Amino acid sequence: MKKLNLGFRSATKNTVHRLQLSYVKTDLDAETLKKYMAQIAALGIFSDKIGEMVFATPVSASYVDTEEKVVFAEK
Repeated sequence: MKKLNLGFRSATKNTVHRLQLSYVKTDLDAETLKKYMAQIAALGIFSDKIGEMVFATPVSASYVDTEEKVVFAEK
């Protein structure tokens, strides 16, 4: 399964927060992802407990391919 990891820098701290999405379109280019990430940041709906915007500035996007390999499973 492919997942999309989006990285955003917080508004006041130099902290990078991640948003991981599953079941995503896997052919999006950098410009398209930057546009959508900017829209997410502009919403201003993701904040921490002190009110700091955690998804303020888009900084990275990557596709991650995960594969489950069962080594042992009792039935």
